[in-house]
Amino acid sequence: MILGKITGRTSTLSFAFEVSGSPKKFDYAQIIHESNYVLCQIVEIEREKSTIAFCHIVGYREDSILKQLLTPPEPGTEVLKAEDSFIKETLGLKEDKNSAYLGTLKGYDNLKVYLDLNKLLTKHVCILAKSGSGKSYSTGCLIEEILEREIPLLIIDPHAEYSTLRLQNDKDKEALLKFGITPKAFRNINEYSPDPEINPNTRHLKLNSNNMTSSELIHLLPAKLSNAQLGLLYSALKSSDNKADFDRLIYELEAEENTAKYTIINIIEYLKKLDLFSEFPTSLQELIQPGKCSIINLKGIDPELQEVVVYKLMKDLFDARKRNNIPPFFAVIEEAHNYLPERNFGEAKSSSILRQISSEGRKFGLGLCIISQRPSRVDKSCISQATTQIILKITNPNDLKSISNSVESITAETEKEIKNLAIGTALVTGVVDLPLFVNVRPRRTKHGGEAVNILDSVIPKSFSQSDSKEIPSESEKGELLNVIRQRNTKKDLELMSQEKIKDISTILIPCLFISTKDNNLLVNLNSGELINNQENGSGIKFLQKIELSPNQRKVFDTSLTLKQFTSAELFAKSGVQFSELYETINSLVSKGYLIKENNKLRLADSFAINLESFSSPTFPDYSRIEYNKKLEKKFSGEEITKFLRTIAEIKNSKECWLQIYEVGYSN
Repeated sequence: MILGKITGRTSTLSFAFEVSGSPKKFDYAQIIHESNYVLCQIVEIEREKSTIAFCHIVGYREDSILKQLLTPPEPGTEVLKAEDSFIKETLGLKEDKNSAYLGTLKGYDNLKVYLDLNKLLTKHVCILAKSGSGKSYSTGCLIEEILEREIPLLIIDPHAEYSTLRLQNDKDKEALLKFGITPKAFRNINEYSPDPEINPNTRHLKLNSNNMTSSELIHLLPAKLSNAQLGLLYSALKSSDNKADFDRLIYELEAEENTAKYTIINIIEYLKKLDLFSEFPTSLQELIQPGKCSIINLKGIDPELQEVVVYKLMKDLFDARKRNNIPPFFAVIEEAHNYLPERNFGEAKSSSILRQISSEGRKFGLGLCIISQRPSRVDKSCISQATTQIILKITNPNDLKSISNSVESITAETEKEIKNLAIGTALVTGVVDLPLFVNVRPRRTKHGGEAVNILDSVIPKSFSQSDSKEIPSESEKGELLNVIRQRNTKKDLELMSQEKIKDISTILIPCLFISTKDNNLLVNLNSGELINNQENGSGIKFLQKIELSPNQRKVFDTSLTLKQFTSAELFAKSGVQFSELYETINSLVSKGYLIKENNKLRLADSFAINLESFSSPTFPDYSRIEYNKKLEKKFSGEEITKFLRTIAEIKNSKECWLQIYEVGYSN
């Protein structure tokens, strides 16, 4: 199809043509120049008396190399609409085993865009967009392609967005079919956190304290020290052989006579209590394995501590990669402006190591993906080190200026277009000299970065029904509660049942969810039972009233740790005077707290509970739920926790509801 003829001044980079067809902005066109078909792209269209389109010249392929024009095209040359096959060949949009499928070329649904993984993994990538424009979604698509090829992957995840890689996307099946792909779940995903209490269902991440030098320890301290304090710390470190042994370091500091020591001791004790550093750290070989993705979940962790984790972990991994102790891998850094800020916005503890990796990582097989919603706050040198940039909608003027200064191939026209990009459309640089506009494909896995819809989650059902003519969505039905749901739905029960079901009622049981040092427990506040069957909310009666004198409390607390023991063992560990011990033991036996068996004592069965067998496999979460009946709360949470503290170390607790089903069968 003829679109028009070249008119006016031409150059080797651009030309204009008078429109006779119906082209659109960013459509591709082709011209014949010196016996070669040359690909061009329409970047602007103007209309006055006639319609004029302005084109950038992309080039032509010769011997598999994209070449530029050396002479300008002739005025009067016909401009043709580019054929799909010609666009694909010239832009190099070819699939091979080392390509990642990102989406389709905007305006050309049949032209799939593939990124060269060799280039992407070794020469870094950055993904930039304002919040809600799809940066995490696009990152998820890229991660899926990397996991498909079993490349070791590490994700720094400050918002717990990527754990859903384990779940397939059943929501967008039709959209996936249009892009020629199917839903998929990736199983080899392991999640770690510095604090599994904050992030349940994660493994405890422990960092290596054995290889920590004195300068590294000082760098990691979450406070600035005065010169006097630094002198004290260096002196204490020298006495402890320059090793970051927290106990020995505190001991050496306590021996100093200078009062400045107390601030440093408090800081060291804080680091020690974090339980983050260990002589037996999480193995780097465990984190980085072919075909495995390790997610470092930092949700809810203090920002200063996040910087410490990112610095120490990335430094140890980079050192291990240099020594070839772990395979080559790809690291994804979400919210990079927090860990790699531009120098005039301050310095993060992790800045130095991430700068080093961005400049040297490719030599050692360590690829880096930097993701941020604030490009102006990210270190410019690291953005410029990335060969591939995926840029989605950005409207902040400072961020736009930062991108145009850092990304070489951004033109004035494309900079203006970034503000108008539709959600899910990305500007991709690094494939060819000109940026490509790409409609990002749907994710094969479930997206975990969706914003919480506050209005839908809290608006009362009565309001949504009385003030709106629309049928309420699932998120608007029922009551908003902190609830543990059943894994099976009512429909599942009907399908599994061998008898005809008449009706199924949803019952909510008031519960207390308790996190102990070793387990998560669920207590029925209606029956007072410690639940071990979440399908019907049943368990064992365990609540007892404990009234003890100080001596009885000492003996009882010691008994809890010993489980089964002799009187001599009890005397050695309880601290109770020998003359009072037997009277105290007899009193506890008569109250039913202890049981005598021959020459030994043991805890009564009601106290010797194996809490591990009652550990809850699920966690409560806020959601709207419809129900038929709520059971009455008969026991207080304070009463439960007071008793449980006698047999376990409780970290926190919260009240919730357990959903159970009551099934009625037809006679």
